Amino acid sequence: MKCSCCEMNVHKRCQSSVPSLCGHDHTEKRGRIHITARIEREDMYVTVREARNLIPMDPNGLSDPYVKLKLIPDPKSQSKQKTRTMRSTLNPVWNESFTFSVRGRQWDRRLSLEVWDWDRTSRNDFMGALSFGVSEIFRRSVSGWFKLLHQDEGEYYNIPVPDPDLEEPVPDVPPILPSPTPVTVPSAVPVPVPVATPAPVSVSVSISPVAIPVAPCPPALPVGKAGMSLQDFNFLMVLGKGSFGKVLLAEERGSERLFAVKVLKKDVLFQDEDTESALVERRVLALTGRPHFLTALYCAFQTEERLYYVMEYVNGGDLMFHIQIVGKFKEPHAAFYAAEIAIGLFFLHSKGIIYRDLKLDNVLLDSEGHIKIADFGMCREGMIEGDTTRTFCGTPDYIAPEIVAYQPYDKAVDWWSYGVLMYEMLAGQPPFDGIDEEELFQSIMEQSVSYPKSLSREAVSICKGLLTKHPGKRLGGGEDAEREIREHPFFRWIDWDRLERLEVQAPFKPRTGGRKGENFDKFFTGTSATLTPSDPDVLAAIDQEDFQGFTFVNPELPSTPLTAV
Repeated sequence: MKCSCCEMNVHKRCQSSVPSLCGHDHTEKRGRIHITARIEREDMYVTVREARNLIPMDPNGLSDPYVKLKLIPDPKSQSKQKTRTMRSTLNPVWNESFTFSVRGRQWDRRLSLEVWDWDRTSRNDFMGALSFGVSEIFRRSVSGWFKLLHQDEGEYYNIPVPDPDLEEPVPDVPPILPSPTPVTVPSAVPVPVPVATPAPVSVSVSISPVAIPVAPCPPALPVGKAGMSLQDFNFLMVLGKGSFGKVLLAEERGSERLFAVKVLKKDVLFQDEDTESALVERRVLALTGRPHFLTALYCAFQTEERLYYVMEYVNGGDLMFHIQIVGKFKEPHAAFYAAEIAIGLFFLHSKGIIYRDLKLDNVLLDSEGHIKIADFGMCREGMIEGDTTRTFCGTPDYIAPEIVAYQPYDKAVDWWSYGVLMYEMLAGQPPFDGIDEEELFQSIMEQSVSYPKSLSREAVSICKGLLTKHPGKRLGGGEDAEREIREHPFFRWIDWDRLERLEVQAPFKPRTGGRKGENFDKFFTGTSATLTPSDPDVLAAIDQEDFQGFTFVNPELPSTPLTAV
């Protein structure tokens, strides 16, 4: 038998005697290292104490390890420091301290530690790595044992492990006798993965005695102001266009505050019989208790001709913009973005809402590199467990097979789109294609997805699970969807609780644009920010009562910080 997730081979007669370790990294393949790091004022103090159980790299079964430290990215190697080399040992003790300056814009960098084996005659060999976000160390000093990881993983992660001097002895385990009855080993369902800092891990964490830098809150509406009107804004440029309207970058008159204002024409909504979708979007944007990863609405107002959504200006650009620059994302980047997107979907689904328009263009990056899901015009409300709908909608590349087949569908369609988006992030291309829409839909219905050899086993596993054509067998398609997603091995290094609290440093901090819209498509930003006239005959036929209840002011925003380091 072979596990479809981790590809472990087991004799069928032995399956009852094999522990279910799928998704668990139950060994320290590269050993462990003891690190302390803290920040005081504008300096970071790092102490490399010792390492244990390192990999033998020399013919004598030992190694000559040293530790290389630097702040990354560091293209000129200006911050590089290293310990002395310890000869012929797998358990070196250094007890060396280092100081790094973190003045200025250093909070988006990472402290990288790599263990290397010194070699007299040939190139030094890599042994293990880990890293810490500078902003994370600023929030909480660290002191303890950490697992040494592969070089690609160590560039983004650190995994605490128990102190070997404090671990309790493992009790004797009685032998497991073969079961006379066949036992089915689950292969598609992942086993819970221990992430971040498990309860029994003895890693001391102390709060830094300095103030935590917090990114500026989005501008709050003036106290006592019931809302905004068209006269409050100067429209600077077009950020994007859709079938019903456009999104404009707007500056509030009398201040330098910037907003993204979505403008929908009532005559177009009326002609397309899509008035309700505009009201649904306003209600979804106004949901309370929303996570950081959904775009925030300040207020909504209307005129006789148009609807206006005044939203936060998320100026880091969308994922489509960034992936066109880099080609594809590294797996740690993709895992970070995918986890934050999943938290947004978990929230919407918990409120009985299907999103139905997940795509790279609708996922924005804020100033700190965290994602924001935007554009809720295709949402469907009232979808409690067991409910289905049949509306044909979505972006063709991301539409699930059951929608293409005009079958009843539920929230599982969002997880299909999520799988397409994840594949695009990892592979740099869509999983399905066609010369026209008909051929594309045929590909979605019939073709199997091919995966680049560069993808990890865990990445292929989650994409296969999400891109399962039968919605009932799809990862996330069952009643326990949230647990299935959170515990998948692809997210084995993700600390979901810290991620939701914005305590995990983003792997990439974009150069945020200002009033010139630098991170948006020049095809749109180069067009005039004017409002085209509406059809007076259509407007005369519109019952303005259909838009009753649209006007809104968000009471949460004046006191709710939307971004934090």
